Amino acid sequence: MCIRDRYQRRVRGKNSKSQMAGNLLLAAALLASCLANPAPNVLVLFADDAGAGDFGCYGHPTIQTPHIDKLAADGVRFTQWYSGFHVCSPSRASIMTGRLPIRSGTAGAAWTGGVFNADAVGGLPLNETTIAEVLRKAGYRTAAVGKWHLGQQKQFLPTSRGFDEYLGVPYSVDMGSSPWDRYNSEDRPPLPLLRNLEVVEQPTDLNKLSDRYTDFVREFIRNSTADSARWFVYMAFNHVHVPDFATKQFCNSSRRGRFGDAVSEMDSTIGKILEVVAEVGAEEETIVFFTSDNGPWLIKQLYGGSAGLLRDGKTTTWEGGVREPGIVRWPGVIPAGLVTQEVATTYDIMPTVASLAGVDLPSDRIYDGKDLSPFLRALASPSPIRSPHQCIFHYKGTPNTGCPKSMASCPGLWAVRCGAYKMHWVTSEWTTGSSNGKLEDPPLLFQLEHDPGESFGINPNSTE
Repeated sequence: MCIRDRYQRRVRGKNSKSQMAGNLLLAAALLASCLANPAPNVLVLFADDAGAGDFGCYGHPTIQTPHIDKLAADGVRFTQWYSGFHVCSPSRASIMTGRLPIRSGTAGAAWTGGVFNADAVGGLPLNETTIAEVLRKAGYRTAAVGKWHLGQQKQFLPTSRGFDEYLGVPYSVDMGSSPWDRYNSEDRPPLPLLRNLEVVEQPTDLNKLSDRYTDFVREFIRNSTADSARWFVYMAFNHVHVPDFATKQFCNSSRRGRFGDAVSEMDSTIGKILEVVAEVGAEEETIVFFTSDNGPWLIKQLYGGSAGLLRDGKTTTWEGGVREPGIVRWPGVIPAGLVTQEVATTYDIMPTVASLAGVDLPSDRIYDGKDLSPFLRALASPSPIRSPHQCIFHYKGTPNTGCPKSMASCPGLWAVRCGAYKMHWVTSEWTTGSSNGKLEDPPLLFQLEHDPGESFGINPNSTE
């Protein structure tokens, strides 16, 4: 059932005095909220290759996600949440830095994008400041769990980038051989599991991975809380990237098949993590974010996910490649059961939590992310606050890099959304692979609030 955004209702006909009074009341409410809610713990739940249509609360008819659904019911669910990029490594760079990947040099080795491979010598540039470094400066304990994919050399791994602890696989689970791998990675080293900088198992047993992650996170939260320390957990799931691994408990448990089994296992892990947050009495002291790095990998067919009514998926700048599920929960600040149509992004998380932690970001660089804390605090107020974003920029890759021989130059910026409108200068389709681009002349223009599936372009000769 659709829930009308009560904080988006506009009150018309008020005179300037009443508007001023309303603004003063809102300011007082925000100040009271800030005083009543000191710097929260931060829990980021980051899915891999999950689409906008892969969860129960986003309308999937046969995938059951009771814990993700409850997370949404207890907070605010976004219908227009965007990733920083259409594939793994660049999108993870954006959540770590609050910046578009094009600024950090992580948009890929071609104009069509790319990721760090298992044998990559590089990673997230060392002059970039991460969200973990910012929060550690504010006194937080920091832990990264799961898929890193921002470089596997020592200097690029999480414990070299602001995290106190790390347990995880340093890249995608199809980038190393394992019993679950159906995708011809025999030429690569067996899949490693790292604890901080040390390999503790190779190949790692994917059947035990979710339980290991769960135990690690629960212990970290318990220990940090016992020491009265604020904590930040970045839980970057290997689910639901191919191969769709799952424990015996979840194998053949979903009507959606193996992909559904993997989603169910991830959902169960989320439930166990949220359970320990409640157990230590930290629910109202913890802000939780849930989203995905990019859209579903449609080329994997039934082994990939669904973008719902959105067009296309991973490796493209269509909505299905970059618009993701987005949920934020903060009991006592964000009322339960809200749905918002306002635009937000994954790269907003860093400036938002930095603001909540009371720490300044480095001032020598440009940030594309916005501080959402005023917006989130105002959700409890009858006075609306609109999204701080005016335009969202969708880069496909690095400009003028790896251009086809037929092109003297090639753009990295393929699409831009401003307000309700989105324009595509270059497009690609998942069926043709990620290495192709079609120049659109004239550019394609869509009204996304009328046409979220980008099916009916606006006539370039129309007055609109």
